[in-house]
Amino acid sequence: MQTDILINFAASAVFVTAAMLTLWLISLRIKDASIVDMFWGAGFGLIALLCLALSEKVTPYLLLLAALPVIWSLRYTVYILKRNWGHGEDSRYTAIRRNVSEKQWPFYVLRVVFFFQGIAMLLVAAPLWVALATGHYTNPYYGGFYEPINSDHIVVAASRIFSTQIGTLAIIGALIWLIGFLFEAIGDFQLARFIARRKELGAEVTGKVMDKGLWRYTRHPNYFGNVLMWWGIWLVACQAPWGWATIISPLFMTLALVKLTGAAHLERTMSQRPEYAEYMKRTSMFVPWFPKK
Repeated sequence: MQTDILINFAASAVFVTAAMLTLWLISLRIKDASIVDMFWGAGFGLIALLCLALSEKVTPYLLLLAALPVIWSLRYTVYILKRNWGHGEDSRYTAIRRNVSEKQWPFYVLRVVFFFQGIAMLLVAAPLWVALATGHYTNPYYGGFYEPINSDHIVVAASRIFSTQIGTLAIIGALIWLIGFLFEAIGDFQLARFIARRKELGAEVTGKVMDKGLWRYTRHPNYFGNVLMWWGIWLVACQAPWGWATIISPLFMTLALVKLTGAAHLERTMSQRPEYAEYMKRTSMFVPWFPKK
């Protein structure tokens, strides 16, 4: 079992390293470090497919576990590509670039952006490369017995296959993932539609701040949905041996989106706008709740 986990981890690490180095070289050529964000969603789907391919046998449980990140990665990658393609480098990376000399930039961005995202991706994907290894495996040392050959005794191992079934934890986890998926997808759709309408009709008609739909109950429905999805994936992974040990994945994702990047970054910039400051007073920051009057 441990060997299977190590194989999945090593394969995932090699894949992520190769992908990040390739993206880094491309980013230097086109002078756009934000292409790393376009790979963020796709990377998890590809890790899931890679680990599924390395499994001894594809079972309904393994298919369920792999399908969750694959479905999300397809939707998220298409959304990010549609939103970012042709708009140049994201302002976050442009701001970093201004504080670093052109000579230092290549290895600085490799270390601070691409290396960090690669490590984060492997960490968050832990439920995948662990549970996809332990959800179906062969124990070659199960039930050893002795058989005499030429008056000597040797141990002959009778192998046994262990396969995880879709149980209560997996069903609950999949339902939580679905709620999170809908929160993120609907939140992204509502925001994109609001921005398009504001450009067409003007802020006087649409308002300057998106506070309708899911955005009425939380200032970050897309980030909340993303966190919920990873807690759901972790619960599905808990159905398999050692899946529970990967709790660092949803914990890290929650911390990152609430305190480090994501919502925290937007709050620092958007709170300077008077309209958004008023929105903050009446709307829950992360977990959806009824707005204050």
